Amino acid sequence: MPAVLVGAAVAVWLVAGVRLAVTDLRTGLLPTRVIWPTAAVVWGLYTAASLMEAEPAGLVGAAVGGAGCGALMAAIHLVHPPAMGFGDVRLSVLNGLLCGWWGWQTALVGLTAGFLLALPEALIVLARHGRSASRPLGPYLLAGAAIAAGWATAAQGLVPAR
Repeated sequence: MPAVLVGAAVAVWLVAGVRLAVTDLRTGLLPTRVIWPTAAVVWGLYTAASLMEAEPAGLVGAAVGGAGCGALMAAIHLVHPPAMGFGDVRLSVLNGLLCGWWGWQTALVGLTAGFLLALPEALIVLARHGRSASRPLGPYLLAGAAIAAGWATAAQGLVPAR
């Protein structure tokens, strides 16, 4: 049963992630009204799964992953606000929460993968339009989290043995 709950959390994140990616590509915004309710549902499902397996490690990893990824992105935002919108910070909390179920390291892998995926386009846009140009980061952050969560699921299963 815990695997069903974790699978449901991933499915909720995936549906919201598609909506967020499309919205970010169209408008350059990541709506808070989608991010926080999705995070609450993912957290609730992870909490239920953690209680059912009587093991807090996944929930602790999710909390650390969300907080850690959010803190890293908030630091970047605070250093240079025009470089990154706060929607990307909020999205990183959600992605870190999702990936952190498999360990905080997986959350950092997801965040790093998002930046690596964005790098080629960022370099092209920089070369063509200069430093003032910007592109949405959200779809890349979502793709990075999807890669990390997919990899972790394939390697450890939906409910890793702890």
